Amino acid sequence: MPSPKTPPVARQVGADWTHRDGEGTTLTISVCRACSGRWFPPRDTCSTCASTDVEDIASDSRGRVYASSVVRIAPRGFQAPYVLTYVDISGVRLLAHSPGSDRALVPGSPVELTVAPIADTGDGPVMSYVVTPLDDQHAPTGEQ
Repeated sequence: MPSPKTPPVARQVGADWTHRDGEGTTLTISVCRACSGRWFPPRDTCSTCASTDVEDIASDSRGRVYASSVVRIAPRGFQAPYVLTYVDISGVRLLAHSPGSDRALVPGSPVELTVAPIADTGDGPVMSYVVTPLDDQHAPTGEQ
């Protein structure tokens, strides 16, 4: 009798920088003590002034959309269309998937960080930090 297959284990993009608790999801960002530069993903050396006097802090769990676009031709493992969104959170701008819609988010609209699947490669789901709108703020169909 064949043995039952073990379901694939999810992989998570940015797992080292992503933190979940009962209050929400945050990311680790770096802050330079010399020039106040902020970076995500975190780094050991400031890209602005080259100081190594940086500290890692937790971001807020909410931010605002800077720009958003619908991807209509997807690489293997991704299901098109999907939305990519630049988001400003805690003084950094980051790129994140915005699942659950096929329409771009409106610039300036509030979003919340969470973790969700962004792809399925056949080896199991690929998880990542994502942003979800706090209200129904999507660009009209056709706008990106």
